[in-house]
Amino acid sequence: MAPRYKVRVLAQPRRLAPNIMLTIVQILEDARQPLREDELVGTLRQHYHRLDPDFQRQVRLNLRDGISYGILRRTKDLIELRTHRLGELMATLSP
Repeated sequence: MAPRYKVRVLAQPRRLAPNIMLTIVQILEDARQPLREDELVGTLRQHYHRLDPDFQRQVRLNLRDGISYGILRRTKDLIELRTHRLGELMATLSP
């Protein structure tokens, strides 16, 4: 009789979306007004064609980091750029 054991399946590696912060800055600059967090996540989902919960988690982590670094500002549920010229500066630094 063969031994009974479970074969362990390794988790699939997570796909990280490239340049999320740069895309967030570009979207906010194009909108020229503060956006709600849900609107921003929805726009990024359409931009990257990703619907998985890992992507939403990545976006929310990038938003939190952008706020803590001083790139973005949150007032209640609205997220906006700290300065209007930040998008131009980021464009010169992008690869």
